[in-house]
Amino acid sequence: MAEESVNWDDLRVAYDVAGSGSLSRSAEQLGMNHSTILRRINRLEKSLGTRLFIRHQRGYRMTEAGRLLLQRMTPLNEDMQRLVAALSVMESVPSATLKLSTVSDFSGFFSPLLREFRKEYPHTRLQIVATDEVLSLAQGNVHVSIRMGEEPTEPDLIARYLLSFPQRFYASADYVAEHGVPESMAGINQHSWVLPTGRKQHISGIQEVVEQVDPARIVYQSNSFPDIFAAVRAGMGIGPVGIGGLEWRDVNSVSIEGLQQVELGILSEPTKMWFVYHKDMRGSSRIRALLDFILQRIPANPPE
Repeated sequence: MAEESVNWDDLRVAYDVAGSGSLSRSAEQLGMNHSTILRRINRLEKSLGTRLFIRHQRGYRMTEAGRLLLQRMTPLNEDMQRLVAALSVMESVPSATLKLSTVSDFSGFFSPLLREFRKEYPHTRLQIVATDEVLSLAQGNVHVSIRMGEEPTEPDLIARYLLSFPQRFYASADYVAEHGVPESMAGINQHSWVLPTGRKQHISGIQEVVEQVDPARIVYQSNSFPDIFAAVRAGMGIGPVGIGGLEWRDVNSVSIEGLQQVELGILSEPTKMWFVYHKDMRGSSRIRALLDFILQRIPANPPE
């Protein structure tokens, strides 16, 4: 290795280029221009006395040294992100920014609750990452994740149970007046259905309908539960109205204004909701304040 010292920022830039395979993508991600990134890589390679990349028309291909950089830097980068996130929340009073990830359908469910939280803690700024992907809390990109399904079992995560909610089916008053409702699963193919797409078809309760309904009877589909709720309310057909169509106060409500519940006799498992954070964050007053606030206000229902 050359005697010239290595700049840590240059390592970070090279790591990003190694991951993306493109100077242009890295420039966009890092907020730098193309020439700055190229200059940093050249300086790093000179300091190391070895080539990390081979330039070609389609981008940057890693040398053996470049592959070693990517392999060894990945856990270091995750540790650094986690350290920065942990340091940023080690304050004595809730303040600054709190980043939460949750599934994209839940903005309507959480917004009123978070509005009340902000009234009590006005110095805390909330940043929501709405995605159906499970984000890694170990990388420190978000402080808290609201997850659905089974309890997370990763050893470095702390998961607090929040609530369970059933998946119920509803139809609008106009739809019922014109078509009636099925009295059991045996009559589902005499009705129009509003159903989700993709992985949401496998939710307990919904999957049973998807497996038995004639595809020709599915008149509307969406990957968004709020969209499905709107279509059901508009009278397009019978559909599931779970937490995506409710506010947190109404999570245990059977009655929804303007809609009639349709009993299909499906024995489905309620979906559980969890408040999840990394163990390195347990000293954060922001996270503790939000968790305590939510637990005090959501309807109490113990996990089954």
